[in-house]
Amino acid sequence: MSLRHSLRVVRAVAAVDIRLTLREPLFAIAGIIIPINFLLLFLLFAISGGQAPIAVVMNDRGPLAGQFVQAMENSQSFIIHTASPADAEREIRAGTVVAVVTVPQDFDAALNTGRRVDIPVELNNLNVDFTNDIRRAVPLSITSFYANAFPEQVVVRALESDVQEHDTGYIPYLAVSIVVAGLMLAALLQGSVNAARDYELGTIKELALAPVSRLAIGLGKILGAAALTAASAILVLGVVILVIGVQPLHPLEVLGFGLLMIAAFLALGVLVGTLVRRRQQAIPLSIACVLPLFFLSGPFGPANWLGEVPGAIAAVSPLTYAIAAFQHAFHGFQTATQDLTVDTMVLAGFTLLTVALTAFVFGRRGVAH
Repeated sequence: MSLRHSLRVVRAVAAVDIRLTLREPLFAIAGIIIPINFLLLFLLFAISGGQAPIAVVMNDRGPLAGQFVQAMENSQSFIIHTASPADAEREIRAGTVVAVVTVPQDFDAALNTGRRVDIPVELNNLNVDFTNDIRRAVPLSITSFYANAFPEQVVVRALESDVQEHDTGYIPYLAVSIVVAGLMLAALLQGSVNAARDYELGTIKELALAPVSRLAIGLGKILGAAALTAASAILVLGVVILVIGVQPLHPLEVLGFGLLMIAAFLALGVLVGTLVRRRQQAIPLSIACVLPLFFLSGPFGPANWLGEVPGAIAAVSPLTYAIAAFQHAFHGFQTATQDLTVDTMVLAGFTLLTVALTAFVFGRRGVAH
């Protein structure tokens, strides 16, 4: 088969898939809505769960007391508001705050005369995660406050040397990881649904018996799904860039790696749809594929930090390399031991391997259905 004829086959298969999808907008909308819901769900979880809400009772309004509260705010571990003793007690009993920190009445006077100061901390130890945050952050805030208020008395200080050029917040870091997972989910859904639909409608027999290359058919289905996935990709990226405000340092890398990710995960989606042959099965299976890979691919930090066994699993996950590539594109740092060349080679190799496997499965099972 000539190259020109193969390209015509690719275009024809892609055009047919696009037309069929537009005739059934429910599945196309699902491929757009589910990834954006995935993004918003994880971001809301991160925003609400990153810092512990506490009430501070200010029985002393002196400058040192104010500096101490400021030190707690600078620790980035608390969501602080001041309250009266009665209101603070009601809040912790109602479960709306994790802790009540009380600044004693003679706080400034005691420190100025060198006397010991005890700071009462009433802690709701229902959730060990928040509990440990409070137990770590309050002593750290006290140490930080004392070092700044009485520098001549604190002679041991940490001398920090940063590996990265700039700090990256928890939300911006996680948002980029979720974008990759959203792109993977959108591509998997679109590719698997389009492939499974051919089996449901019976058009797979025509494709299987046609005197055309199986590889051309597979590429055509990936191209058609890619055009439909673009809407979801633009929406997910738009929320992160325009709404959350995470601006990419290397826009061309975002474009290049984004297209490569879509190709890789679309190829996987077409393979999933070819295997299960039913859209009702393809959708939950696609979601089930993304969730475990997402948590095992370093979304909250470099995959190398996960430990030996999870790190080994992450090393064979394409999502790991996609997250590393997008973190560099957005934030300019490398989160893994490999460089961008390796990320590119892994994603490209995964795409080619999955397309070849899809063509093989299609060739073996297409006519039998």
